[in-house]
Amino acid sequence: MLEALPPSKRDEIAAGLETRARELGLVYLGNDGRRPIPVAFPPVVEPREATLRRSRIAGGITRPLAEAASRILDGALGASLADDLLGELAPVERRIVAARHRTIERLATVRADLFVDPSGRDRVLELNATIPAMQGYSDIAARAFVEAVLAAHGRADDTAAILDANGSNAVDLLRSLVACYRAEGGAEDLPSIALVHRRDDSQLGELEFLAARFRERGHDARTVIADDIALSPVGRARVGDFAPDVLYRHVFATKVDPATPFAAMLERPEGHHLYNPVDPHLEQKGMLAELSAASVDEARAGVLGVSADDAALVRAHVPWTRRLWPGAATDAGGARIPELVAHLREQKAAWVIKRSWDFGGKGVFLGAEYGDDASRARAAARFGAELSWSALVEACASEPGWVVQERVPLRARPLWVASAEGARPVSAFVDVSAYANLGADGAAPSGGVCRASSSAIVNIQSGGGVVPLLSAEAADRLVAALGG
Repeated sequence: MLEALPPSKRDEIAAGLETRARELGLVYLGNDGRRPIPVAFPPVVEPREATLRRSRIAGGITRPLAEAASRILDGALGASLADDLLGELAPVERRIVAARHRTIERLATVRADLFVDPSGRDRVLELNATIPAMQGYSDIAARAFVEAVLAAHGRADDTAAILDANGSNAVDLLRSLVACYRAEGGAEDLPSIALVHRRDDSQLGELEFLAARFRERGHDARTVIADDIALSPVGRARVGDFAPDVLYRHVFATKVDPATPFAAMLERPEGHHLYNPVDPHLEQKGMLAELSAASVDEARAGVLGVSADDAALVRAHVPWTRRLWPGAATDAGGARIPELVAHLREQKAAWVIKRSWDFGGKGVFLGAEYGDDASRARAAARFGAELSWSALVEACASEPGWVVQERVPLRARPLWVASAEGARPVSAFVDVSAYANLGADGAAPSGGVCRASSSAIVNIQSGGGVVPLLSAEAADRLVAALGG
């Protein structure tokens, strides 16, 4: 439908999409102030069942990962490995995780970042559980796209029905938060919610959008700066006259002033209905590497509490991932690799090297593209010099905190980037992420988010954008509304 439109009509849609997305909060606060996050179309269109299946996969990997991570930190694979993984964390994270990893029963939201391989199989590259954001950004992109298309055709009255058919990540998040609150004894019918963030949070636009959606559902929801939270005489969180029942954390523990009441809540969250608790160990790629290794090693799986069904799911959907360390390893079929470092040096195109605990794409090196300007700059920033692939492998293997992962092929696709001037054609890589939760029975998320980038390292912080994700059912209604 979009390809058949006259270019002038496509430009009208693009201008409307960019304007509306920015108004709704698709913005990023950087050092130079607020800037719009690029939004592109056509949308990714999938049957609703496809996104539901992907969310089930994300949840199915989160559960054994959480169990395995707790056992690893308890020393199930040796004190040295536990110390190495804890050593990757900042001191405040390390202290809280060491003390509390056994008590994490509920996560209101987890985001699994995936690529779809050439065979159509979903492959989970990593999990995000500290700030698994972009629920709002994805909703904004879908809503702004639908509104822009309908407005350009004079059919704005059909907006609500189409968006209802598409579902909402914000509503899913709200349901998860309330389910976690109920599971921990919360009794309010419509609990009030503080969306807790750092001052000048880069994603404040998204948080404001989420708070507005929660208020539409009858909840008193407000964005709150972490440093402004105090404790009432009875030990409840307060900000002025606002005493939230639920705290939705959107701030790293490392960004919280240790002298504040909120820092004390992170250390002891009982009674505060704080989601998610401090849980960076669930994001460490090193933990995912241990789960990947256990999926082809029955004895190891038994030690880590990974069932046969869990192992099969991991083998099917997690690319082969190992901690990057000199010595032997096992391949994706369980066969022995005599020396991992030598193996990686010889097969550059097949691998991706990543920092175990990092974000923003800064510590990611794609073997197939290694040597381009961007990878040389990342290597120089990290190691102080430009390195050959062999030298990079050696450098990463010589220090703790790196993993290697099987490269999942991803093809660029044609898109139009929306701007006030119209639709600009580009070729970009598009990923897909799915949401899940843990211990929030009856409130399984059902949506996702798609990001686009000119680089195969797809990340908003490194210049990427958002692509609307529409269910096939919503897309059919949109086309029908336009008489197509």
